Amino acid sequence: MLILGITNNDTAGACLVEGKNILSAVHEERFTRIKGHKIWPQQSIDYVLKQNNKTLADVDIVAYGWNAGFNEDHSLNLYVNRVIYECQNNFANIDVLKKRISDELVNDKVKRAEFDRFIADNDLKNKVRYIDHHDTHAWGAWLCSPFQSALVVTSDGRGDFISLTVRLIEQGKETVLHRETTIDSLGYFYGRITHLLGFKPNRHEGKITGLAAHGNPARAMPLMKKMIDLKDGHIIANCGDYYVPSYQGYSEKLINEVSNYSKEDIAAAAQQHIENMITGLISPYIKNYKVKHVCLAGGLFGNVKLNQRVNQMEGIENVFVLPCMGDDGLALAAAVTAQWRETDTRCELTTMALGPDYSNASVSALLDQQPDLHYTQPADMPQAVVDLLRTDSVLAFVRGNMEFGPRALCQRSIVYHAHNKDINVWLNNQLHRTEFMPFAPVTTDLLAEVCFTDWSSADASAEYMTMTYDCKPVMAAQCPAVVHIDNTARPQVIRKEKDPFMFELIQKWYQFSGQPCLVNTSFNRHEEPIINTPEEALSVLRAGIVKAVIINDTFIVTNKE
Repeated sequence: MLILGITNNDTAGACLVEGKNILSAVHEERFTRIKGHKIWPQQSIDYVLKQNNKTLADVDIVAYGWNAGFNEDHSLNLYVNRVIYECQNNFANIDVLKKRISDELVNDKVKRAEFDRFIADNDLKNKVRYIDHHDTHAWGAWLCSPFQSALVVTSDGRGDFISLTVRLIEQGKETVLHRETTIDSLGYFYGRITHLLGFKPNRHEGKITGLAAHGNPARAMPLMKKMIDLKDGHIIANCGDYYVPSYQGYSEKLINEVSNYSKEDIAAAAQQHIENMITGLISPYIKNYKVKHVCLAGGLFGNVKLNQRVNQMEGIENVFVLPCMGDDGLALAAAVTAQWRETDTRCELTTMALGPDYSNASVSALLDQQPDLHYTQPADMPQAVVDLLRTDSVLAFVRGNMEFGPRALCQRSIVYHAHNKDINVWLNNQLHRTEFMPFAPVTTDLLAEVCFTDWSSADASAEYMTMTYDCKPVMAAQCPAVVHIDNTARPQVIRKEKDPFMFELIQKWYQFSGQPCLVNTSFNRHEEPIINTPEEALSVLRAGIVKAVIINDTFIVTNKE
């Protein structure tokens, strides 16, 4: 069965699934060049169909996980109980709840109508499946994981009136154990901290995660608990001056209290508080159901430090984070969920390299038309790249199919050796980035044990750079550019059978330098999407940001001297 998944909200995109195979997936921003583009993803739909020689007429199901609407079974009693609690404990701020519910009813109407028009215009009414937002996150995570049984946790700002779920999925059978309203949203909490520290909520939360390691969480923890906290097994927000379930609206009282602390201490307290609330919430379920595996999805779990904390919980053997964990992954998650519901077929996630690629013939033709550039085609490309790294060259890779999801995984990456810690300042300045976490390391499964204390060969999440690990001393000594101040790193671990070129390159570099990893950071300037085409890569080369561009493991392109 051919399934087309579509999302047209934050970071719009499309995905095509057939049977157990995820055929293609791409974000619209990679075509429009507007980061997080909230637009109808027509170019993405056209791409996934054309790439696989399909048309809309061939599609059996269109899956949509953004706005299924209010589900009485899921939410009615939950909201009634929450309103009663507020009336009993915080009646003066009941209007905050009323506004949140009103916003839920109206916020997504435009985007849902846009999707419905597409369905009507293309006579797809009998093929559409509207899937609950958090069901989409949860089932997408479990279906793409290597587990048969797992505790599945979703958390984000909001989606179909819910901000968090906990469920047990065993052999494809689901028991929902916990839900939270969008009033008590950990996604909104962390986003509000992002805004209060001067960054853009729902985009720059990763900066707060990096900044947190520089602060003392104890100092501002009482303030965090005034905003939102875990009480009697539920997340309860203190609506009013200290918290509003929105990225807008900050009282003078809150702003003044935040100003009493350093940005580092606020970030540290927020990070530790979010970790404590999530682990405190799910710990009883882990113990009661004796689960050993956890799946995570939803925008909150873009937080790599939080994911490590879950992975370190007592009794947990392994955690899988859906690589496209946020709403940018809804097209893929909805498609694999629909495939399961329609056919009992579980898709196999083997790679996130699901987007456009460019043939060597087209690249060669392009390069022949660039008089200001020089290119070679080395017989031994891994060795040629090692030779460039030996000269302190910053390199950019454009390799095969572009990645789907938020992480650059060596398909569209900037690569450098990890021995020079100053690269974090210099290259971020060149790319106009403001970051507080170092660049990520890319290593191999043969070297990961050399690098990290708690890595396991069973850790699928490490292939997709979705979790931090504690570093062994060799990392600080040999690869300081990728080790954070708290002695953690967020690696991508390469397996030979999945990426033989990068595997050979890293192993050769280790043999030469004794450094068990390389720097891997996304190939983009600040506030731009990751690059898509070779032309876009060459523009960065011309700007002098990188020394060379390696395309398709075949071409090395440099500026002419």
